[in-house]
Amino acid sequence: MFCENRTKYLLCGIVCWVLLLAGGDARAKSSDFVDDQIELLTQTERQRISDLASNLLKDLNIYMQVVVLKEQVQNINAKAVELFERFTAGSQILGAKGILFLVAPQGKQVRIDIGYDLEAIFPDAFVKYLMHKQMIPFFESNRVGAGIEATVELLVEQAFGMLDTSAYLLDSKPQQQETALFGGAGARTDIDIEAASPEKLATEFLETCVPQPSPLQALETYQTILKFHIKNPNLEIYTSDTRKFFAQWLVTDAQQDNELKLLQKVFSQATVYQENSRAVIRFPISNRQATPYLLRRSDQGWMLDFAAMNKFIGFNHLNQWFFHSTDHEFMFAFEDVRFDQHGFPHQK
Repeated sequence: MFCENRTKYLLCGIVCWVLLLAGGDARAKSSDFVDDQIELLTQTERQRISDLASNLLKDLNIYMQVVVLKEQVQNINAKAVELFERFTAGSQILGAKGILFLVAPQGKQVRIDIGYDLEAIFPDAFVKYLMHKQMIPFFESNRVGAGIEATVELLVEQAFGMLDTSAYLLDSKPQQQETALFGGAGARTDIDIEAASPEKLATEFLETCVPQPSPLQALETYQTILKFHIKNPNLEIYTSDTRKFFAQWLVTDAQQDNELKLLQKVFSQATVYQENSRAVIRFPISNRQATPYLLRRSDQGWMLDFAAMNKFIGFNHLNQWFFHSTDHEFMFAFEDVRFDQHGFPHQK
């Protein structure tokens, strides 16, 4: 969640499809993962997507490719078929294991198709949820490159079984759905880029989003922020650096739902470490996906420091956390932990 370096873009287009190839050759060059025809993606975004796709291929033998379309297309469905056939020409497909994720930037259309063999992993409700709660908020905010990367991240997390899809129900009217090209689940929608939607905030609760008497109470308040999908970056429960950080960061409902589910699972296992005006809320080290939360205390109470978390904490393709460096002011909470050369924690 804390690895964004974004710039603004005018239009977007991506195609993403996942295939199982025969012959046992699971290696692919970075160009096999990303074909950016209009240089929409930054180098950082391109590398991140390539790394995620490479790990998906290596660990699950699932192949993901992102294509940024250059030309205008009149029929997104026909274009999807054309690209798929071109890509699979000469390859022996072992099953309907394709995911086609297509954005036609000129026509502002998005299409996602899921093959039969992957439908259990990517059910129709999840596909719709991903489009409406993850992609569209990024695209409508004209942060298309960031939206491509963030959507790929959730696809990879879903493939590795790290997301809970049981509650992925849209709270809006469903968009037009087309027959899936490759069988299985699928959805299509139109996106109005730069047409940002107003946020629906829980006004009464906002008054309680202030520094709290204890670190745990601050984290409890944050859970409610996630539950209500509150995206106001200027909440007083955030440190001043965090407010500046969130002002440059696009948060989607999908990201908040995912973080809330993970936090709810481990909250009862939280341990609080305090030293002067700093605090760390830790969870069992054996749970690599349960990231520690960093907090600071002001005269008014405890505040969440996501700016520091973004600076010190990174995540791999399995969403396992590690420290970029172990030379920082919150290390007092990790005296019983050793960190390997890559910054991953291990219980002593």
